[in-house]
Amino acid sequence: MQLSQSIRLKQKQSMVMTPRLQQAIRMLQMNNLDLASYLEDQALENPFLEVGADSDASGDVSPEVGSDVGIGDASSETGGADLIDTDMKAGASPQDDPAANQEFDNRFDYSAADGPAGHLAGQGGQSGQGGDQDWDMIASTIAERPPSLFEHVGRQIDIAFSDAKQRMIAQILTGALLPSGWLGKSVEDIAEENDLARDDVAAVLVQIQKFEPTGIFATGLADCLRLQAREAGLLDAAFNVLLDNLELLAQGKIDQLARRCKSSPEDVRDMLQHLRQFDPKPAETFFGEPDIVSAPDLIAYRGPDGWVVELNKSTLPGITIDENYAARLKKRVAAQAEQKFTMQALSSARWLKRAMEQRNETTLSIAAEIVRQQTPFLEKGANHLKPLLLRDVAKAVGMHESTVSRVTTGLMIATPRGSVTLKSFFSVSLASDDNEAGTSAASVRHLIGEIVRGEVPGDPLSDDEIVSRINASGIAVARRTVAKYRQILKIPSSAERRRRARLNAPA
Repeated sequence: MQLSQSIRLKQKQSMVMTPRLQQAIRMLQMNNLDLASYLEDQALENPFLEVGADSDASGDVSPEVGSDVGIGDASSETGGADLIDTDMKAGASPQDDPAANQEFDNRFDYSAADGPAGHLAGQGGQSGQGGDQDWDMIASTIAERPPSLFEHVGRQIDIAFSDAKQRMIAQILTGALLPSGWLGKSVEDIAEENDLARDDVAAVLVQIQKFEPTGIFATGLADCLRLQAREAGLLDAAFNVLLDNLELLAQGKIDQLARRCKSSPEDVRDMLQHLRQFDPKPAETFFGEPDIVSAPDLIAYRGPDGWVVELNKSTLPGITIDENYAARLKKRVAAQAEQKFTMQALSSARWLKRAMEQRNETTLSIAAEIVRQQTPFLEKGANHLKPLLLRDVAKAVGMHESTVSRVTTGLMIATPRGSVTLKSFFSVSLASDDNEAGTSAASVRHLIGEIVRGEVPGDPLSDDEIVSRINASGIAVARRTVAKYRQILKIPSSAERRRRARLNAPA
């Protein structure tokens, strides 16, 4: 067989993920805070790019809308907020004709004189009053960082011990603390690892177990509760026996526990009430994340003409391009390599602004469609959450499902019913006898929670009884579905709920 080489032309189409396309996709799925951090990094590399607080977002991004709700233009009452109507036409897009605007690359420049973002309806009516009245959700909720557990304990060590050796032992014990506040090692192990006398370690441990918060440096759950009972003046012989038999308490065996404590069941229940006031993990708050309210990326509220969605400008970054500096630099730079860098940097900055506008418009369009479809939930509550899939929103706004998925993953929206993720508005449909559209799974979960909350404490409903009640309301649901949703809601089984009710029964 003869082998030969030849050149052939072949035509084909393929999608190429250019660096700029990858950058646009990354920006699409960032929340406002991540986006601000990303743009600041870009500004460090690009001398023409300036990033600051957004005072006018991306201009008027509202598409043409019907006559019912026309709140696309910024008004004096909202101080230039970027609004998009929830009754927009499917697939509509804003007019964007670069040729009609010679300042196309600068039409996103923001001016602090445009006024603050609008407040939500019913929040004081102080909108449009100037920069000092800007609504900044983060600034009003973030407090100074509290001291860490080790800082808190270290201050008490400095006060309690004057002896250098005892202070050193106390610091070693502090290093052995678990996030719960319990001691993670035995006294014997700590003494052996650090070549110390056991009695010396035990003596220091007795002293630091008096530190705040009460219960810290305990050797276990019973010891932690015992320290708190002693501090409260409740530790008598019966309480000590109760703490030595916590396994009986967990099993709800009140009568057997009463016999061991040589007390009546009523006295045991009284001790149990005191026990519930103690903190089994007294140091856990020191190890938790700072109590920071996550600022929403979007805000939805009911205006005078219907529901309105706007970007949260208190966290949304703004971009400006220093065109004057770019023009001056072009005149001064003579070397070809420097001119190339200048042109590339300026082009990159302009493209980033256009990508920001597209990101904002896409986010608003998708959020507005979600709010439009889930208006019953916003007005009436969780029971009225409609079944909604990514493809439903994608079809309505004329985008691909993957685009909708990227935008809704991780973004928060503030509503009159609290701040929730956009993803939480999506729910599969369950069959319904009287509603062809069906009922959302989220609504069924909410209904299960309400049924359990309304049951008689001593006579909890089984999963079969919950199924019967749900089916009676016209929603077809299987027992395994109820069991799965009950576990998602962290609702224990009927046997466990009955046991807990027995523990909580009044004397």
